[in-house]
Amino acid sequence: MPAQPNLHLRLRMRQVHLDAHNAADIPDVGRDFDAREFAETVKRAHINSMTVFSKCHHGFSYHPTQVGKMHPSLIFDLLGAQIEALHGIGARAPIYISVGWDELAASEHPEWLQLDRNGRIDGRGPLEAMGWRSLDYTGPYGDYVLAQTEEVLTRYAPVDGIFFDILRPTYEGVYSTQGLARLRGDGVDETDTEQVLDWATRAERDFMRRASDLVRRHNPQATIFFNSRLRPDRDPAVSTRAELSYFTHVEIESLPSVVWGYHHYPLFAAYFQTLGVPLLGMTGIFHKSWGDFGGLKPEAALQYECARMLASGAACSIGDQVHPRGKLGAATYERIGRVYARVEALEPWTDGAEPVREIGVLLAETGARFRTAGRDVDEGAMRMMMELHRPYQFIDYEADFTRYQAIIAPDVVPFGPALADKMRAYLAQGGALLLTHRAGLTPDGKAFALDIGVDYLDDAPYNPDFLVAGQQLPGRFTAYNQVLYERGSRVRARVGSTVLASVGVPYFNRTHRHFTSHAHTPFDRVSDDPAIVQSGRIIYCHSPLFVAYRRHAVPYYRDLIGALLDRLAPDRVFVAPNLPTTAEIGLLRQSAQGGRYVLHLLHAVPQRRGENLELVEDVLPLYNVRVGVRMEQPATDVSLAPDGRALAHETVEGITWVTVPEVAGHQVVVFS
Repeated sequence: MPAQPNLHLRLRMRQVHLDAHNAADIPDVGRDFDAREFAETVKRAHINSMTVFSKCHHGFSYHPTQVGKMHPSLIFDLLGAQIEALHGIGARAPIYISVGWDELAASEHPEWLQLDRNGRIDGRGPLEAMGWRSLDYTGPYGDYVLAQTEEVLTRYAPVDGIFFDILRPTYEGVYSTQGLARLRGDGVDETDTEQVLDWATRAERDFMRRASDLVRRHNPQATIFFNSRLRPDRDPAVSTRAELSYFTHVEIESLPSVVWGYHHYPLFAAYFQTLGVPLLGMTGIFHKSWGDFGGLKPEAALQYECARMLASGAACSIGDQVHPRGKLGAATYERIGRVYARVEALEPWTDGAEPVREIGVLLAETGARFRTAGRDVDEGAMRMMMELHRPYQFIDYEADFTRYQAIIAPDVVPFGPALADKMRAYLAQGGALLLTHRAGLTPDGKAFALDIGVDYLDDAPYNPDFLVAGQQLPGRFTAYNQVLYERGSRVRARVGSTVLASVGVPYFNRTHRHFTSHAHTPFDRVSDDPAIVQSGRIIYCHSPLFVAYRRHAVPYYRDLIGALLDRLAPDRVFVAPNLPTTAEIGLLRQSAQGGRYVLHLLHAVPQRRGENLELVEDVLPLYNVRVGVRMEQPATDVSLAPDGRALAHETVEGITWVTVPEVAGHQVVVFS
C-alpha cells in the first residue's frame, strides 16, 4: 500500500515559489547573491516558506553535483546558501527539481526525448525559440532524475520538501525510442492510442510512487508535490484523486493574467478542497507570466488573488523569478510584503478553516489527458454559483454526497449503475437533485437512470427554442419567453410530476432555404413539451443551461438556476440581498475555535485588456453590504478581522444579519 497524504500537515501560509531558469549563455549566475541581504528581504516581505532550485528546465544544478552538471558560471553552492539563509530566519526551503523538461539531458541523450506517434519531438522544435523539449521520465531518464533527487536529499538532509515539476502527461503517450521498446515488451499495441495512454499513465504513476517513496525514506516529514498532475475529472480513476497518496498536499498553479485566466483557480479549488488534503494556491508577481522580467503585477490584483486563496481555505504562494545574478528585486518584495502583511494578520482566522458546503456540482469534465471534454460546462456552473453567492464544490463520483443540501448534475453527466445507486441512496436520505439536458441518462444515452419525473425522447426538434415559465416560478421569469440558444432535449412528463415551464417553439428552424431576419426565428407558440419538471426533490430542465451560460452569459439562465435551487434547498447558509454579482464570497468554519464562521467578501472586476490579458488594477469598494449567515447556533458576536471591530447584529429565523460598512477589495467577517 502506498503511503497516505499527511492530513495533519499545516502548510506555511505565506510562500514564494522562486523560479530560476538560466541557460549556459548566462555568464554570471549568483554573482550578486548576498545571504544576509537575501534573508532580510525575505523576512521583511513576511515570507515564511520559499521554494528554491536544485535543477532548472535548462538542466543545470545550482549546487555541486556528482550526478548532473552545475551551471557553468556558478562558482559556489547557491542552493545551500539559500537554504541556510532561509532556515536562519525560520523559513522553510522546499527544493525544486525539473522533471519533464531538461534541455541539457535532451541534447546529450536524444534517445530520452519524448516523441509523438509520428516521430516528432514533443515540444520545442529545432528552429523554435520558445518552449521546451519534453523527456520520457518513465524510463532511464527517470532514473537519472531520481539519482539527482537522492543526491539533494542526502546533501541537504533533512530537506523540508521536494517540488517535482512538469510531470506532464504527453498528448499521445510514450513514443520515445526506449519507451516504444518498453511498450512492445509489455505487450501493448503501440497503434492503439487508448492502450498506449493507459500504459503511460501507469508508468507515470510508477515514477511518482518511486519518487515519493524516496523522499519519505529520507524524511517522512518532508512535503512532496508533483506539478502538472492536477486534474479534475468526474471519474476518480483518472483524476488526481487516484494519485493523491503520492502527494502531501496540493498546489494549484494559476497565474491568471494570461493563459489560466481568473476562472481557473476557483474551479480547481472548488474540486481539490473536497479531497481532504492541505491546499496551496499559487499565483505570480508578473504582469504576464513566468519569465516576465521587469513586469510587475498591480498590487490590487495580487491582494485579490491571495484573498481568493484564503477564501477557499488555501495557503498562499506567489511565484517570482530571481535575476540570474541572485539578487531579489526590491520593488517586487516590497509589494509582496504589503500583501503578506495582511495575510499574516488574518492567520488566526485561517488555521483549520474548512469550506462550508451547500451545493455539490458533479464534474462534467472527463476524458483522455489534454483531450478532456466538459470544462465549458463546469465553468458555466462555477460562474453561476459564484454570482449567485451559493457555497459550492465540484465533486466526483467518490465524493460524500450527504455533505450537500442539493446536487447539480449539469448538462452531460451520465449516470452509470454505481452512480445511480449512490444517488438513490442520497435522495432517500433527504437530498435534492437538479439535472439539465442529458445529465442523468444511462451511458448509452437512451433513458434516464433514475425516475426523475420525465422520460427521455430525443434531441429537441428546434434550435433555438424558448422557455415559457409557469406561474409557480417567480414573476420575473414569466414576463417574457426567454430564448434558449443551445439545443436541448425532448422529454415527456410522467403522471404526478409538476411542469414548471414549457418549451416554446419558433415558426421554423433557420436553414439556407427557410430564414427570416438577422438571427434565429422568433417565438410562435407554446408546445406540449415540458421545459422544467419537478418530481419531489428532483428538478429537471431540458436545456443545457450551464454550457449556455458559459457561452452566452444570459443572466436569466443563472437566475433561473438560482430559483430552482431555492425550491430544492431553501435554507441557504448565506444570504446577501444587495451584494452585486461581481462580488465573491468564501464561507469557512473553524471547528477548533468553537465552530465560528469566517466570511470572506471579495470585490474585484478583472478586465480584458491587451491582446490576451486579464487585469485587476483598481479597488472598487462596496458600502453597507447586508449579509446573513445561517449557523447551527445563532452568533453571539460578529466582528471584522483582523481589526476586531464589533458589528451590530440580529438573528431572524435562524439567520444572523449584519451590515458590513465597507468592502475595499477584501473584508473578513467573523461570526462567533
